[in-house]
Amino acid sequence: MLKGVVAESGWKWRIRSAESLWLWLNVAGEGLIWGPRERFVLKPGMFAMSGGGSEGLWTCIRHPGEHRVDWVEIPRPWLRQRVGAETSALRGGLASWLQSGTAVAFCGLMGVWERDLSEALGKADEGSGPARFVAEARVLEWAAERIFEHPASIASAAGGDWVAGGDPVKRAVLLLRERMDQPLDLSKIAKSVGVSPHHLSRRVRGETGMTLQQHLRRLRIGHACEALAGGRMNVTEAALEVGYQSLSHFAKAFREETGMSPRDWLASRRSG
Repeated sequence: MLKGVVAESGWKWRIRSAESLWLWLNVAGEGLIWGPRERFVLKPGMFAMSGGGSEGLWTCIRHPGEHRVDWVEIPRPWLRQRVGAETSALRGGLASWLQSGTAVAFCGLMGVWERDLSEALGKADEGSGPARFVAEARVLEWAAERIFEHPASIASAAGGDWVAGGDPVKRAVLLLRERMDQPLDLSKIAKSVGVSPHHLSRRVRGETGMTLQQHLRRLRIGHACEALAGGRMNVTEAALEVGYQSLSHFAKAFREETGMSPRDWLASRRSG
């Protein structure tokens, strides 16, 4: 975990990570993750995973100013042991990395999973004993939610509470993602997680600092970022995919979440 203030000259860390992936949780401040062919501009509230490749050389550059970035190293044997032989459900790049060590590079917007993991990492860094077990559990929970292409559908097949457990906040966020192309229906979601709409709204705001509508916007834009970064869709297609019928509304929401327009965000990912 790195936190504090970067001097005017900035800060750079370079590492060979052919046999490990690095999960970056960019809580505060700005920086870059730079690899052989990809780069990420990490603004506050974004996460990224990077590593692998024939050279395995990745660089983290922090811009001057106050910052906090948490990171977790994920060794290839550790992930292979937990995934097993079935890798078809893994999101782009991870299956190839497990099999042949090719590069992995993706980023997104931090949600409840990253927030909980960051909090657990902070407590583990400051203490010992149970806090470290909780942090490891949060890493596993994060992996279960983020490394699969369609974790919400997998959760449903496993009984509905696979990742979220009995937590109505996380279950509500999972339901939001399943229905991200639809308008928010608070009453329906509250009924699905077994609490009243008022209770759910209060808990979501109190525990995450965001409303359900803000979570929906973040989920939509996060999904759009992945679609744009992977080249699967253009801006119009990505906007429609996540429920925006107006490109101007999509561009406004995109800027509110990432600080950039969709076009500028794509340009920031291109290597020089």
